Amino acid sequence: MRGWRLLSGGLTPIILLASVAAAGAWALRVSVVKRTAAEKQAERRAVATVKASKGEFEVVVNVLGKLAAVNSQQVVAEVYGQVVRLAANGIEVKKDDVIAELDMPRMLRQVREQERNYQQALDDVENKKRDLAAEVERARITLDKANQDLEQYRAQQAVELGEKQRQKEKDTAELSLSRQRFDRQSSLADEGLVPKQEVELATAQLKSKEFQLERETKALELAEAQKSSGELDKQAAVTTAEADLARAESKQEFELKNAQTELQIRKSQLDRVQEEFGKSTIRAPAAGILVLEEQWQGRGMRRRPIQPGDQVWEGRGIASIPDLSKMRVEIELPQEQARMVKRKQKVVITSEALPGPRFEGEVEEVSQTASEASIAGTGIPSAERKFQAKVAIKDLKGARLRPGMTAHAKIIIEKLPKAVSVPLECVFERDDRHIVYVRSGDTFKPVEVELGQQNDNAVVIKKGLKGDEEVALRDVGKDSAPTEAGGPAALGSGPSAAPAPPGGAGR
Repeated sequence: MRGWRLLSGGLTPIILLASVAAAGAWALRVSVVKRTAAEKQAERRAVATVKASKGEFEVVVNVLGKLAAVNSQQVVAEVYGQVVRLAANGIEVKKDDVIAELDMPRMLRQVREQERNYQQALDDVENKKRDLAAEVERARITLDKANQDLEQYRAQQAVELGEKQRQKEKDTAELSLSRQRFDRQSSLADEGLVPKQEVELATAQLKSKEFQLERETKALELAEAQKSSGELDKQAAVTTAEADLARAESKQEFELKNAQTELQIRKSQLDRVQEEFGKSTIRAPAAGILVLEEQWQGRGMRRRPIQPGDQVWEGRGIASIPDLSKMRVEIELPQEQARMVKRKQKVVITSEALPGPRFEGEVEEVSQTASEASIAGTGIPSAERKFQAKVAIKDLKGARLRPGMTAHAKIIIEKLPKAVSVPLECVFERDDRHIVYVRSGDTFKPVEVELGQQNDNAVVIKKGLKGDEEVALRDVGKDSAPTEAGGPAALGSGPSAAPAPPGGAGR
């Protein structure tokens, strides 16, 4: 018994000490819990909130684009060549100012060479004209001489034949007289009035006249035959001379025609190189701002304006001179946005280069087919496909907008009156549901909502809010304790990405 008392007396202080320690720990734990709750309550009070707005809600598509002129004078290279001189990009030019020059020394050498070729062809034509004309003249002179020889021969033969014909006629007359004398002497001799010697003399004279007539007749026939033969020879000479003249004239016509054809070819070649030489100096078709065309260049295939040293082809655009009185914005739309954009939709346009003015515009064109986009600055095709669209600017308001400037286009797809909306940052996803945290005193309670259309900043709340509620701008549910069923802890932990609108972006 004494031992037990001693043991009890020794344990009592220990038990008392343990009790005091346990009471202190419990008090500390209660204090910590109370402090944590107070801190959480203070954090809830410090959460940034925004009021759910109620009013007109704009469903918009925001996109960056590039300013371009509606009308533009295109400057095109009309010949192939290398750019040796080029005006600076963006300068003001007057009509007929020199914009570019293409490989002038090479073209100048071509002009000089074709000028020499043309002059040589021209000299050849003149020499052929002279030589062929001389050849024709010689043939004509030969023909004239042959005709003269023929005429002289005919005249000479006519004289000779005339003399022989007259001699024959004389001999014929004398023969006739001799016959008459013979007949008379024969009659007188028969009557014995004249001696027989007279008859014999008359007979001798008659035979002499007959022989002489026969001789003259044969001489006349021979002369006529000789005349015909000589005339044929002379006529043959005339015919030969005529043929030679015809050949000379035909040769003259043929060779001159060929020389003229060659001359025309040389002239055409000269005209062509002179025209190309003239086209190698490219001038401004109108006054305005010069905008050099961009092209893919270099190993990295970067787009840059054309510059000296570049090769250009016939028909290649090298610059444009835009009409700055009418401008538009050219944009590229992703597929999910392109289906919402339609013609006649209103657009608000701003430019980073002119931060002040806002311009009104209207969608005037949306392509019906998508084109393959490229990775910026590389020229390498990307998997993304985009639709081209053009937005007309209604009034420039005197602003000096320039092609190529970056412009921001806010396309107003639809305006919803009396819509309740909250910023996208206020909406969180829990188990395939969308919730917002609405302030209730010093705490926030989760409210399930049904989403409607959205824009880049806010989303329409079709069900769940009425407007003017204070909504948390961050996920406060992950800070709540799991004390009540259906509370924030029961909805999951951690925020989701910005909610995707039902049916796609903005719809």
